[in-house]
Amino acid sequence: MGKTAGIDEAGRGPWAGPVVAACVILKNDIPVMDEIKDSKQLSPKKRDELYDIIKNNSIYGIGVASNKEIDRFGIVKATELAMKRAIEHMPEKPTFLLIDGRDRFDLPIRYNSIVNGDQKVKSISAASILAKVWRDRYMQLVADIYPQYGFEKHKGYGTKEHLEALKRHGPCEIHRFSFKPVKKIQEERSKKPKLLLHACCAPCATSVIERLKEKYDVEVFFYNPNIHPKREYATRLDEIKRLCDYHKINLTIGDYDIDKWFKTAKIFKLEPEGGKRCTVCYAMRMFETAKLANKKGFDYFTTTLSVSPLKDYERIKRVGEQLTLKFGVKFEDTDFKKRDGFKRSVELSRKFGFYRQDYCGCVYSNFEIKRKRKNDERISSSGIG
Repeated sequence: MGKTAGIDEAGRGPWAGPVVAACVILKNDIPVMDEIKDSKQLSPKKRDELYDIIKNNSIYGIGVASNKEIDRFGIVKATELAMKRAIEHMPEKPTFLLIDGRDRFDLPIRYNSIVNGDQKVKSISAASILAKVWRDRYMQLVADIYPQYGFEKHKGYGTKEHLEALKRHGPCEIHRFSFKPVKKIQEERSKKPKLLLHACCAPCATSVIERLKEKYDVEVFFYNPNIHPKREYATRLDEIKRLCDYHKINLTIGDYDIDKWFKTAKIFKLEPEGGKRCTVCYAMRMFETAKLANKKGFDYFTTTLSVSPLKDYERIKRVGEQLTLKFGVKFEDTDFKKRDGFKRSVELSRKFGFYRQDYCGCVYSNFEIKRKRKNDERISSSGIG
């Protein structure tokens, strides 16, 4: 006389781990027949109690299809594969199967599909318990290898905790990369982090953009209310537009609020070039950059200012670190004059035909360079030196 087995699976919906199937032929005299129910209706403690009793009072097999097989074949075919393996692992094969659900499978034994079968047929209920407990125990073991995901709690299902861990750490080896939430996060993490670059002018930005594009998705912020006179500002703005168009990167243009800049910097007007006035000017422009980066969701921000040999990078770095604490956007800690950054900017500026200014930008630096130029001319004409 033929024997009928019940088949059920656990783990079709999770974002991580295998799908597990169990095939069970129950003994007629199993002592807990009345207690066997759909695994979802039982507490974890009760499932664990019934797990050993069912194993000791049945002919059973357990089959597993890995997360990689789920990604390769799809969840339905992977479930079919797990069922086939469960049948293969039975010491005595059934002649007929009762399967929970309505899916059609290509199995080596004839079967009937029963909707809500795990609630109607004891052998299917028993199979659901074996599959569920086996899979839960597996996920608890995996949690020791990947403790950051909390697998011991949610068993790979799509909980809020699991989603937050995925966003924070990215998928691991046992995640199902074909499942939409995992796939989406993987795609997002595979993208380059976004960086907002404050550009003081196109010549300085040339080598900086070239370097940063290797690592970041770069956008440029032109915010330089220090530049004087207005025609100088317009010239530098036109050049940065041309550079951004060449690289096909977005350019945001900040307000040209020269009055605001003067109010901030005028108390240091007697400072020499490179002194406190310059630090205040760096900080003002970098503040607006970090603020905008935070508002638009950038991962990093930085400035082209350090590419100049005349700029003190340690001061720029200190400002950047303070702004990271204030706005929560990371400062890209790179002195862009190093690794021949300034030399490369000169080469690229010649290639693009950019206008290279001879002063930093503000009215005070312009006066200082003019005084220096007149002094050099005086010395030259007098024959001194």
